[in-house]
Amino acid sequence: MTKKKTLRQREVEALERQTQILEGQHALTQRMQKTNMPKQYTAHQPIAGVLPQGIKTAPVAMDSCNGISSYANTDPMFYGGFIGYPTLTMMAQSADYRNVPDTNALEMTREWGKIIVKGDGEKDSSDKIQKLTEEFERIDARNIIRKHIENEGLFGMSHLFIKIKGQDDKTDLPLIYENVPKGGLDGLILIEPIHSSPAAFNASNPLEFDFYKVNNWFVQGVNIHQDRLLTLVTRPVPDLLKPAYNFGGLSWLQIMKPYVERFQRDTDSISDLISKFSLTALKTNMETILQGGEEGASQLLLRAQMMGQFRDNLNMLLMDMDGEDLVQINTPMTGLVDLWAKSQELMAMPSHTPLVKLTGITPSGLNASSDGEIRVYNDWISGLQNAFILPQIMKILRIAQMSLFGEIDNNISFEFDSLKQMDDSELADLNLKKAQTAGALIEAGVLSQEDERSRLSNDQDSGYGFIDPDKVPESLDLDLTDETEQ
Repeated sequence: MTKKKTLRQREVEALERQTQILEGQHALTQRMQKTNMPKQYTAHQPIAGVLPQGIKTAPVAMDSCNGISSYANTDPMFYGGFIGYPTLTMMAQSADYRNVPDTNALEMTREWGKIIVKGDGEKDSSDKIQKLTEEFERIDARNIIRKHIENEGLFGMSHLFIKIKGQDDKTDLPLIYENVPKGGLDGLILIEPIHSSPAAFNASNPLEFDFYKVNNWFVQGVNIHQDRLLTLVTRPVPDLLKPAYNFGGLSWLQIMKPYVERFQRDTDSISDLISKFSLTALKTNMETILQGGEEGASQLLLRAQMMGQFRDNLNMLLMDMDGEDLVQINTPMTGLVDLWAKSQELMAMPSHTPLVKLTGITPSGLNASSDGEIRVYNDWISGLQNAFILPQIMKILRIAQMSLFGEIDNNISFEFDSLKQMDDSELADLNLKKAQTAGALIEAGVLSQEDERSRLSNDQDSGYGFIDPDKVPESLDLDLTDETEQ
């Protein structure tokens, strides 16, 4: 009778376990179905205070893009949509994420640049150039643009507000150069995108120039015309996703997220593996010990505790000569360094940043060098400078001219310095080659001495920028005949 009851209990327990398995399978199926559902993209919801009082949601002017989710039929492999400014802010505290936007911002403003005059009239504009250079220093243009670039890298968008004196009540109107008063440029103010939201944009007519471009922004309840903002977005998203991204772009942090997570997971796994590199095993007669019941198991635990207490090189471990044997098991570490280094390279890949710039780790091995990678990286940074930063600097330059002089000289421009800076030895070799070339051209009658002096005075690397091209020294007629021959 007892045996039948025990058998029945076992049948019930088996049935319960089977039911639990089926329920788990059903829950897993539901999660998979939910994961594979089309991604529902929704417009970005600004934080409290960004929109003016009385406006609960950002206006979607002239469009019907609330239905954009109906067009999103697939779930992206890595990115499921905008992860939000609070999440990006938390991620910005990690060095693995922060290095890329910080490095790019520093590199794009490292050598900075200079205000120049195109064509003739350089001497006539020297005073203007000096005053404009001082004006750029006054408004701290270099530093604030560096922060501008860094801000965009962190959040996918950044704003610079051009503050004009006496126009605080005209922020919703376009900024017209002719209306900038003398001394009117107050400065530039950096705005994080979390404090902004689009006030109006055209999403109805693709044939218009302002299609999916924001005309006005709400900045903490204040209506600001786009013309008074320098909005930086270097990695824009397609039109379908712009409302979801607050009309910004992809943050470097979001782009790198899957790569950084893999690198961090690999690093943690290697760290765990190192901590468990060596395992000590004690061979003993487990059957004999466990036959003793609870007392035998207790004896086994006490034996393990004693073994742990004496496990170092300064103590002695006592073992049964016949029944026990100590074995050291080591986990092989071959290839872990290569795997970790490859994971680090993959983390740097999306940002086009060489490891020596991103981490400070120089290549190892025979004839290892990062010169080629740095050259490509400098070209990449130079392209970003001219494509995105130069147009904004030119706008600041025009406003500064109106503020200082009341007019705009279109010949005055801005030019970034070369990111490749030569050392003294390289510069000396270059100047020697230039001198040899110039000497050959002068001797052949292709150039005159005045032409070469003009080149030297305009070449910043020549060391002869102080000379006057028009004052050619008279040739010295020296009699070098040996007096002994006379």
